[in-house]
Amino acid sequence: MALYWDWKESVGDATFEMNNEWEVQITLYEGNALLIMLQEYQEDGKDMYNMFHFWLDKNHMKNCLGLTKGHDNAYDNDYIRLKKIRLNKTKSRNYKDIISALVKAFDNIEIEIFTEGE
Repeated sequence: MALYWDWKESVGDATFEMNNEWEVQITLYEGNALLIMLQEYQEDGKDMYNMFHFWLDKNHMKNCLGLTKGHDNAYDNDYIRLKKIRLNKTKSRNYKDIISALVKAFDNIEIEIFTEGE
């Protein structure tokens, strides 16, 4: 299955810490997945992006967050740590499920819910 999303419909952003050294800013979309995480940047005046990660559905999200037996939290280790997430509750149809899972998966995370646009 190919992922697709609308570039005009960001549902929020997240901050990840890499190798305990630097931060990466990620833009969040939903499209045809529970959450699509893109690192957006400009190179030589052109808009570019890297697919950072995605959660296809709730089960995939739980696996990635270590909430399923036999899985570790992919976002809480020495290489990568999810520090902050901001979700627009007006645009994110999945914000309640995402926030609930994040609260279970992390002892220390900053979560912000905001309402902007329709």
